[in-house]
Amino acid sequence: MLIPQSDRLLALSDRGYSLEFSKPDAPRMPIRINPLLEDSARLKDNRDVESATRDPQSGLVWIGLEGRDAFARHGPDMQRQNFRQIPEMAKWPQNQGPEAMLRLRDGRFVALCECNPGWFQGGRHPALLIGGDPTQDIAASSFTFVGIDGYRPTDMAQLPDGRVLIIVRRLVWPVPARFAIKILIADPAEIEPGKVWQARELADLADPWPVDNYEGLAIEQQTDGKLIAWIISDENGAVTQRVLLLKVVIDESKL
Repeated sequence: MLIPQSDRLLALSDRGYSLEFSKPDAPRMPIRINPLLEDSARLKDNRDVESATRDPQSGLVWIGLEGRDAFARHGPDMQRQNFRQIPEMAKWPQNQGPEAMLRLRDGRFVALCECNPGWFQGGRHPALLIGGDPTQDIAASSFTFVGIDGYRPTDMAQLPDGRVLIIVRRLVWPVPARFAIKILIADPAEIEPGKVWQARELADLADPWPVDNYEGLAIEQQTDGKLIAWIISDENGAVTQRVLLLKVVIDESKL
């Protein structure tokens, strides 16, 4: 999820559509739903958007495509400009690609795989640091993101102080599927190629919060100074899941 304007939110689906809508506390404007690709060929394989990030200065948007080992760059009008498969992601599982991706304010990109590197490593995830636009021919450096055992990253967003918040999710059985959600915090200044990037738990998103399959996160500093996290869930077409939008006020003194 992204914030294209001060009063609008932009959500991208794993069926390759963008949904732009007014924030619940903003004046109502028309909803915009548009395909990210003009053709519908290979609908899921060709359009499985799992992550997105935006440059607030240029309005450019980058999306991570699961199953394609690729990133795509879109203009402010959401028309595709460039596409590139990433060699360093070739060994990531087809259905567990760049689930969380972020353009840092210094222009670097971070991508986290929701996969684990092996048995008994449930809190460790392959990750990449890219020095610029990933749709250009720029090499990526590999490192390992370490979160919480059993939880997988689903999205991340940068705070004003440079650190990032990361949503992690655990699937809870039995059927129907339920979810456990936590929010982690980590400092990208500590990322080193080939090394471990450690995150720490900041919050547990549990009762009385409505808990669902949260996969989108955006952060904004409002004009009144409040720091806000917008969090959205994906219902996956399942009758047991919902699309929920949370507006959370962050207490910066507790970060």
